[in-house]
Amino acid sequence: MFRIQKTKTIFIIALMAILVLTVSGCSQSGPKSGSEQTSLKPQLELVKEISMGNLAEDKIPDVTADRWSFGVQPNKPIVSPDGKHVLVVGEEKMTFIDTTTGKDLWSKVTYGGIDSYLVDNNRIYMAEKYGNKKAKEHGYIICLDSKTGNELWKYDVQSDLGPIVTANMPAATVPRTSCSIKIVLQNGNVYATGGTSWSVKNDQFKAEVLLCIDQNGKRVWKTESVGLPGLISMSSLRFLDGKLIMGNYSYGGNISGPASVNAFDAYTGKLAWKYEMPNDPSLASSEVTNVAIEVVGDKVVAVTHFGKAVVLDENGKQITEFIAFKPEQNPNYTLYTSVYGTSLIAGKDEIIICPGATEVKGASDVKVDVQHSDANSVMVFSLNGELKWKFRLGGQVTGSMVKDKYLILSTMHNANTLNYSYCGVYVFDLTQKTANENIDMSDKSALDKYIGFYKTDGAVLFNCLDASEDGKLICVTTTPTRTGVDKYGKNSLYVLKLN
Repeated sequence: MFRIQKTKTIFIIALMAILVLTVSGCSQSGPKSGSEQTSLKPQLELVKEISMGNLAEDKIPDVTADRWSFGVQPNKPIVSPDGKHVLVVGEEKMTFIDTTTGKDLWSKVTYGGIDSYLVDNNRIYMAEKYGNKKAKEHGYIICLDSKTGNELWKYDVQSDLGPIVTANMPAATVPRTSCSIKIVLQNGNVYATGGTSWSVKNDQFKAEVLLCIDQNGKRVWKTESVGLPGLISMSSLRFLDGKLIMGNYSYGGNISGPASVNAFDAYTGKLAWKYEMPNDPSLASSEVTNVAIEVVGDKVVAVTHFGKAVVLDENGKQITEFIAFKPEQNPNYTLYTSVYGTSLIAGKDEIIICPGATEVKGASDVKVDVQHSDANSVMVFSLNGELKWKFRLGGQVTGSMVKDKYLILSTMHNANTLNYSYCGVYVFDLTQKTANENIDMSDKSALDKYIGFYKTDGAVLFNCLDASEDGKLICVTTTPTRTGVDKYGKNSLYVLKLN
């Protein structure tokens, strides 16, 4: 397949490397020949593959449909810090599994779909999944004892959010999303955002709350927001210097004002500082701007979905900015790619960006026979904007994390070509030095950063990746999907280890 090339960087490495792995029959543990075998150690090894049961036909999503992942409830793994156990949370039940033996230690009925989750010492915190085009009566954050699965407490975010929605959303309006919750832990407290969105004709609206909940499940403070840009987008929530930081989104500066990075005092919930990130028509395919953030050391890195990055200090003052990727022109189309919250990862002194599928301006349903040269890749930048290295993954990143020195990524199919060959887990060693960004495939040392790729049977959907604190034990779940009548993949849990 033809790909647009940049003159500055050679992008041969990724797809060729993956094809070599697949064609040679070594896709699960890396190449087997001579020097490459030495270069790629340690490698990924399968410990257990555990069936999560059969999925009903009407539950298998069609990836060719618009917004196909909305409403899908895959199994999600939560790995204990020591890697000895994994809790797999599904739509109907949750199961606590010994990762060595694969045996179930306990199983309980799930609360009705879990979206986000956190592990802290002997506690598991889970947030219920949002309502997709339907109102939720309740939206709980649940705290469990990880050893027994017993509920310690639960907090209903709808008790705070519901009255704000009722006061602002017209009667009989069906929400687009209802009570979408994100959670983060800091100093024993749970910090949460809850949001409900709706539309009236072509106008978009949103109501949100930002909450601090103590370790006993009692609310400490609440901050309310009505309208856009609002509190948060698909961004992560991060802490720096006693402040809770997040990015939001705008449907257009002339409609709701520019998107921004917002920092809130972690002790009071009051806005501490704000940094605006307006749309850039030279980079964006529309007036929409979605901002994601990460904290790297004592700095905040904010990236718009169209690739403009800014580095801020702890007080929200700009240090520098750079462009991670740009639109590319071919004779028939202008090609774009994008990056959102789960595809922005903090390294020790670097920022990792994983652009997604190729997009065409004004035509999201157009299938093109060329791809943006940065689409479906992992790109590592220094904080001054220097591209340190890049690897073409082939499939879209659905989960990402840095554990110890390892960058761990999960992927699903290629959304443009519908190729499932790239589904699985990739691991990179962030401590390996790179001389420059020009990678020569003929040099075996080009793959030294790349530890390995484990090919799963089917797509790893969003947020279905977790790992132990040292990165040596990795769990992903796969979910069956289809393209029309063709089905792909199993409903399975994969337990992997780094040798």
